[in-house]
Amino acid sequence: MYPIETNPRIWGYGPGASNALADTAAWVCLKNAKGCWIYITEIGNNATDLVLTVHQGTTGSGTTALSATFPIYTNLLTTTADTWTRQTDAATYTIVHTAVAKQVNFYIDAAILTAGYDWIQLGSADGHATNIVYVEYQLVGIRYAQAAPPTAVA
Repeated sequence: MYPIETNPRIWGYGPGASNALADTAAWVCLKNAKGCWIYITEIGNNATDLVLTVHQGTTGSGTTALSATFPIYTNLLTTTADTWTRQTDAATYTIVHTAVAKQVNFYIDAAILTAGYDWIQLGSADGHATNIVYVEYQLVGIRYAQAAPPTAVA
């Protein structure tokens, strides 16, 4: 079996204007997973940074920010390099507007969510109307493995 069959990538947002991402990304449920990768790509270098956070909820709604820190990986020179850099674990990350094509990955371990919370959503502030952002999620360590994993979308 290929990884995409057991750990499907799930659409989160876009492509769309980075200033419109705000709190409109899709929610995913980690109840049946060990964790989740969040993949963010932003294209454009217009004059506003994009501030990223992760929300948690008991259902697929709300704006409660995750306060625990998590691993963050970046490639801020995607047009010329394929090198990923591990950033300091944090609960938020700011994509600076100076590079043209940027990728940021978060790993959210289900164990860091507040008790009773098993839904997450990428949230943001700022961004620019002419910068384009795209978000995907990928569940990791699916519990109760089966040929067709249970749905994880709200």
